[in-house]
Amino acid sequence: MTSIVSYPCDENMVSNIKEWNYGTNWPVVYIWYNDKKAYVGETLDAVRRTKEHIAEKEFDEFKNICLISDKTFNKSVILDLEAFLIKYMGADQAITLTNSNPGVDDHNYFYKEAYADDFKVIWQQLLGKGIVTETLQEIENSELFKYSPYKTLNDEQKNAVYDILGRLSQINNATKQSLIKVIGGAGTGKTILAVYLVKLLVDISLGKNVWRSIDSPEDELFLQKISQKLYGIKKIGFVVPMRELNTTMKVVFDSIDGLNKSMILFPEEVVSSQYDLLIVDEAHRLYWRKNLPMAQTANRYDELNRQLMGDELTKTEKDLTELDWIIRSSRLQVLFYDECQRIRITDISKERFETICAPITYRTIELVSQMRCKGGNGYYEYVKSILESSNLSMRYYKSFTYYETKVVDSIEDLFEIIRDHNEDSENEKLSKVVTGPGWTSTQDIEIDGIKYKWASGRRDKRDNVIFSIHKVQGFDLNYAGVIFGKEVYYDVEKGCIEVNKKELKDNRTKIKGDNDSKKYILNIYLTLMTRGIYGTYIYAVDDKLRGYLRDFFG
Repeated sequence: MTSIVSYPCDENMVSNIKEWNYGTNWPVVYIWYNDKKAYVGETLDAVRRTKEHIAEKEFDEFKNICLISDKTFNKSVILDLEAFLIKYMGADQAITLTNSNPGVDDHNYFYKEAYADDFKVIWQQLLGKGIVTETLQEIENSELFKYSPYKTLNDEQKNAVYDILGRLSQINNATKQSLIKVIGGAGTGKTILAVYLVKLLVDISLGKNVWRSIDSPEDELFLQKISQKLYGIKKIGFVVPMRELNTTMKVVFDSIDGLNKSMILFPEEVVSSQYDLLIVDEAHRLYWRKNLPMAQTANRYDELNRQLMGDELTKTEKDLTELDWIIRSSRLQVLFYDECQRIRITDISKERFETICAPITYRTIELVSQMRCKGGNGYYEYVKSILESSNLSMRYYKSFTYYETKVVDSIEDLFEIIRDHNEDSENEKLSKVVTGPGWTSTQDIEIDGIKYKWASGRRDKRDNVIFSIHKVQGFDLNYAGVIFGKEVYYDVEKGCIEVNKKELKDNRTKIKGDNDSKKYILNIYLTLMTRGIYGTYIYAVDDKLRGYLRDFFG
């Protein structure tokens, strides 16, 4: 039976812990906490570690300590339990976790699956004690959990973090301007990695011992040495170009120790200041001046160009992008980019992006492992092939053990499936019906004689609304219901999916004279088809397209 005890932080605390069954010479997870904040750690000697923390000023504000152990616990178990508690307590709305984020690792060990059930029971007991306030399901369905910096990184992401830190330390004091580029497809964890990196660098700038919870001696030594070289990076901004995601990130950052919403920036907000480091999420969504459709927006853009560049502004101003602003407003940059997620005519092209980056790129890092979709890397590549290939045989069909796909016969069936899934996550309704650019944003959507409303925003919880690509890009959904609109159809003679430009109704995605329009539109549907974590359901307005997709998503 797991023992969970709590003691007040007073003169008797150490003696109380000493009298506890597991107080000395036994693996223990502990939580220092008060009404607002908490710190989670692990130790093989609770009495010794408690004495060490008493001597540290940052622990003065805590009022209580909770200790957790069991006669079956070993070092591997407590490392796993520590990571579990940090991950979930870091997303509990009522608590601010003061831990740094390194050390939240996924440890494998004998009988791990059985301990996972024990951890859930421990969480319920912590709920009963008032140390945590939300159920595991409530936390898992929250945006704070999905974008928390206390996430377990896979090996690829962890190596990327250490690579970025090492490169930043090398160029931090250099006179030549340099940037680091991180490229990866949808679902490879770019946003999670960016948030993790911001938290880690902010903690380093605040002088925190970020290596304290690291289990690996090599990693601990690396972070200890690298922190000295990165300490001078003080003013850090996180640029999030997409309005919906920007708003969400402000809420997330306001809930994380050391971070605040003022760090979340739109690209135009960097012009008025100078930063040591700008980290840019979804860099493929940065504007390119020459494609701005509205005169009002273009005029504002030109005003910012003049403010930033002054006399350097030339007749080539229409070639300027928001990426130019970012580079001119910071010493260092880390850009997260995916060329396949350009969905608007205003988005910077791959060619222009590379032209700007090429002279100053110091390092390019690639992410390939699928983090979002339970179908894994195979699902992403499979969808891409189905959308882009010609004359595919049904022998190409694949099923995915941990991922559900289905083509439905009617739009009503699609909504019914999504409603059913939302009954299991009523707090956030994280399963949504989404579609591409086949309808104008100013009118209701009519499909099979039924009219549907556009969702008003990311948090619109009405049942019968449809979300545009602009509302969901950058977000994770539990399940996605994808509508292929009138702008895409299946050409039987060619044996492939084609685009009908006359049916492109969304002004933000209309393409004029673009030879790559088909690839551009199919990128939108690739993005939508990889939004769902656990599954994707599909309805196509075109009967032939629906039949084609049914052959491969059964």
